[in-house]
Amino acid sequence: MNKTNNRTLLLRTMLVSSSNFNILKYSDDKKKRGLAIGNIIGLSFLYLLVAVYAGAMSYGLAYFGMAEIIPTIPAVIIVALSLIMTFFKAHGMLFGYKEYDMLMSMPFAVKNVVADRFLYMYIKNLPLTCVISFAALIGMAIADFPGVWAVIWWVVLTLFLPVIPMLIAVSVSALIGGVGSGFKYKNIVLSILTFIIVMPLFFARFFIQDIVANDKIEEVVSKSGEIFDGAGTGIPMVKWFADAVNENSVSSALLLIGLSVICYEVVFIIISKFYKSINSRMSAHSSSHARVQDKDFKARTTVSSIAYKEFKRFTGSVAYSTNVGMGAVMAAVFGILVLFLDVNKLVSSMAGVDVDVTAASPALIVTVFLYFCTGMMPSTACSMSLEGKNYWVIKSLPFDMYSVFKGKMLFNILLFLPVSVFAVIMSCISMRAPLIEFLAGVVYIVSAVLFSTVYGMYCGAKRMNLEWENEIQVIKQGSAVTAYLLPNMFGTMILGGGLITLGVIFKMLPLIMFAMAAMYLLFTLLSYHGVKKLAKRM
Repeated sequence: MNKTNNRTLLLRTMLVSSSNFNILKYSDDKKKRGLAIGNIIGLSFLYLLVAVYAGAMSYGLAYFGMAEIIPTIPAVIIVALSLIMTFFKAHGMLFGYKEYDMLMSMPFAVKNVVADRFLYMYIKNLPLTCVISFAALIGMAIADFPGVWAVIWWVVLTLFLPVIPMLIAVSVSALIGGVGSGFKYKNIVLSILTFIIVMPLFFARFFIQDIVANDKIEEVVSKSGEIFDGAGTGIPMVKWFADAVNENSVSSALLLIGLSVICYEVVFIIISKFYKSINSRMSAHSSSHARVQDKDFKARTTVSSIAYKEFKRFTGSVAYSTNVGMGAVMAAVFGILVLFLDVNKLVSSMAGVDVDVTAASPALIVTVFLYFCTGMMPSTACSMSLEGKNYWVIKSLPFDMYSVFKGKMLFNILLFLPVSVFAVIMSCISMRAPLIEFLAGVVYIVSAVLFSTVYGMYCGAKRMNLEWENEIQVIKQGSAVTAYLLPNMFGTMILGGGLITLGVIFKMLPLIMFAMAAMYLLFTLLSYHGVKKLAKRM
């Protein structure tokens, strides 16, 4: 094997092993092939949606005579996404991963191992980067063609825009891994930072709809132009990109390309010098916390012990807490905000049209929306797969698998049920709902959370995947999560929407909600029966 092939072997292996098209081409496993098809369809839909938004935004700015700031906008978005997405992936990709010891024993230079894993993240993020950038370019070209050289610089420099932000994220992750390995609450802090970043994006939808409904588009576009123009001058990579496209500045283009290459080499030379010591510090820290302490001997039942163990896993994993816990945070925030927001505007924003809902049991309509927050991703759908190699430890312990399932379901109930009931109560208080609606809302949300917990446990136990390299594979892409998400969310959307419509028309919404609660309880009992049968087989 020559030196060049050796340097790219690891990268090619990672790309091929995680490729959906490769699974379709070579795998005979129907479940894996179905999941790969679902991933391809989902990503295609996402890219199409992003492309439409980016192209329409670019065309709109050109229409309002602001073509000069168009290159700045996709550049700012790409830089921000590259920084954030890499920051929350880098720790798991570069440090403490499962195959670290195996790679270190093979004939790979440390610098090549680190660089190849960085390039893997870069290549995985590249499709979204190109969709955002090239869709904006097409939208601009339709309204006002910028010139051949502008198009060339735009296409070439798009490939270099994410490099420096990604390197910054990797450097910070390495610093946290080395210096901050002894900080006990590091993962909790990272999770809180993620919630702070993501929550405004969720509630931004309501502000966007308000802007469109009240014909404030031209005013907002003008102010947005000033904001992005300021970002263009404050972020060097964005400024160089915009100058190269707008002014055909060769020096700016060379600065972006040259510094990206130089920073890439320098960062990985430095990280490779300390790479083994960083991983050693992290391993030593994990071992030291594995020691038994007095507080670990609290008297607990088997079920509560499993629930507590799941809580420790939840707070110890950024990916787990942010993906699963986001629904609970959204429900809690919503329950607080609903006390200060106008009822009509709130429900009209969720519906996308102006409606007067004060006479149509708005608290109950909001309750259905809350289930989409707390029921979209239960911990039970992925918790069994997250056991990984620890699954065999659980099997060797002196209690049955049914107790394990009950403990994991208990944790999910404690995570979602209190915030769900809190949000429903706050909605009913804010909207001055009568007692019958208050009772219907509480009964509905309790039954819905119980259903999502038990059905998620059934899917998670039936479709366990214990062979994974990164926990993201089972938290976001696992077959158990897909099996739970599709029928639950689409079924709730179709059936719930139809029943609510009938309830509003015939003024029987509380009765309909009680009927839906009964239906959820029935499905919960059926799922619970399935969970007990699975426990006996395992």
